[in-house]
Amino acid sequence: MTRRVFAALPLSAFLLAAAPKKTTASAKGENEDLILTATLYIDPQEIKQLVGSDLEGHFFVAEVKVEPKYGKEIAVDPDDFVLWTNKDGEHTQPYEASQVAGKNIMTITPAKGTPQDGGLQTGPTYGGMPVPVGGPMGYPSNGVGVGTGGSGGVDTNKATVHVTSDEQDNPLEKALDAKMLPRKKTEQPVSGLLCFPMEKQKMKDLELRYGSKENRITLRFK
Repeated sequence: MTRRVFAALPLSAFLLAAAPKKTTASAKGENEDLILTATLYIDPQEIKQLVGSDLEGHFFVAEVKVEPKYGKEIAVDPDDFVLWTNKDGEHTQPYEASQVAGKNIMTITPAKGTPQDGGLQTGPTYGGMPVPVGGPMGYPSNGVGVGTGGSGGVDTNKATVHVTSDEQDNPLEKALDAKMLPRKKTEQPVSGLLCFPMEKQKMKDLELRYGSKENRITLRFK
């Protein structure tokens, strides 16, 4: 019997190592005003099934439900949500439908070099991914360079910023807008989607934060 037990161990270890990575997870939390439930999707193919597009792999999508407690009227605002990763501190607020699938898209290519030689130091969130014009990240709204000054205040390296515009309306924008979490005051439960510009993170490192520090709800997905 002892031999059989030891023989089974390598197979168990193999099955554990081959377990698929979690790409969808749900969590629930509450504060004195509301109950928050969220399901987070980080796999492009699962996101495609949810919204009709894989969003080119640049976004994670959260399906959230906000339930006021005790008949209270609460103000629901997507800007009160932040998706955070404990891996490297990357964090972002959600985009609106027009920012995810609007006509004007700005692509930022990081500058070469390092801060020591005057190059642009790029963070883990935005380097090389499409960024909508006029988004909340503080990037310029037209085709200009972004860089850090070298000696004498002269830019030695700049990121390349390219703005493209599609003359036709994107049907995805309309479809997404209908599914987004609305911005409203309500006494009734409300639900919808939040699209976060984030990629290449593991579910176990992610958390969704809602509200101010004094009354914050933090949902962890493990």
